[in-house]
Amino acid sequence: MKEQVWKLVDEVKEFVVEARHRIHENPELGFKEFETTAFVKKELESAGIELVPLDLETGVLAVIRGTAEWKGQGEPPVAGLRADMDALPIEEATGVPYSSKNKGVMHACGHDGHTAILLAAAKVLQKSRSSFAGTVKLFFQPAEETLYGAEKMIACGILDNPKVDTVAALHGGVEVPVGSVGVYAGPFMASGDIFKVKFVGKGTHGAYPHRGSDALAAAAQAVISLQMILAREIEANDRAVLSVCQIHGGSAFNIVPQEVEIGGTVRCFSPDVRQKIRDRLVSICTHVAASYRCEAVCDYQFGIPPVINDAGETERIARAAEDVLGTEKVIRLANPMMGSEDFAYFIQGVPAGVIFRLGVGGEIPVSLHNPGFNFPDEALPLGVAVFVRYIFDVLAPEGAKS
Repeated sequence: MKEQVWKLVDEVKEFVVEARHRIHENPELGFKEFETTAFVKKELESAGIELVPLDLETGVLAVIRGTAEWKGQGEPPVAGLRADMDALPIEEATGVPYSSKNKGVMHACGHDGHTAILLAAAKVLQKSRSSFAGTVKLFFQPAEETLYGAEKMIACGILDNPKVDTVAALHGGVEVPVGSVGVYAGPFMASGDIFKVKFVGKGTHGAYPHRGSDALAAAAQAVISLQMILAREIEANDRAVLSVCQIHGGSAFNIVPQEVEIGGTVRCFSPDVRQKIRDRLVSICTHVAASYRCEAVCDYQFGIPPVINDAGETERIARAAEDVLGTEKVIRLANPMMGSEDFAYFIQGVPAGVIFRLGVGGEIPVSLHNPGFNFPDEALPLGVAVFVRYIFDVLAPEGAKS
């Protein structure tokens, strides 16, 4: 099987690199991936792949139907593969010839690689329909970085008619070297919540602070106090992160501002911990504000749930990667990740799902969401090979291995 897969992947090696460069050069933010959507549709249509209408301006749903005779029990399965397409509001600093043409926007998270890999895998699977039974659904998702794209796409009914049995995705991982993949079963990526707190006081002249109520001082104290939630109120074994990432307030050097707003994110794995952090955040901000004769207006939004990889699908991805890359190239990751992924909604919507890390790390890894990040071309064919081998297993004519 390894030789068959690599023979097929070799035929798209040049295409997958060219596709990534084109997408990288033309990055688009969430729900604005108009050119990327058009490019994906054009390439799929040119390969004779069926496109399914989608009630969104961006994003693509495509279907490939295997022609092998199904010899398993019941109906042949339906497997999904997902890639995200959006870029980030970052000014690129890679210096590559195909750098972003869109000022202030770049593919700093590797979604150009994800999309190119799924496109190339689609072309391979379309040519190999006689090798598998059942149906492959291809999801080219918009707006992952907003953490709302998957939910909106799924609301269009993409997991139904026919219903998807398994779904898989990959994400470039700088913690994994190029040539390898990383897998982890169970809770793998954290939930992602968003909070904003507006501290409202009484503005006054900077020379007479006693005549007002200092919202800036209240906000500053709250930023420090919020860190004590994790340090003193959450069990040390419960992984959680609370980060204040924004503070806005003030209009002049001699005016104590009347309003100051802070904002940030909370990441964890446990529903109980999520609720406790939310409750304590509101309580602390409210009481800190009161101690400064101010008011706190709290807006806490429970965002995406944690990504919980199905154990069986994780092993299936691991076996696929071991077959095409070698056993030594499959890394069993020791720890989950505090980053969030709206692929969690895909996993929640099907019986079994998994996301794995495709190695993109070099000798000196450049972090994701960094203006110098560039998805390595040499990793692209490996991602294609793992996807294709995974589908050949899930949709094997005699039924997938358990």
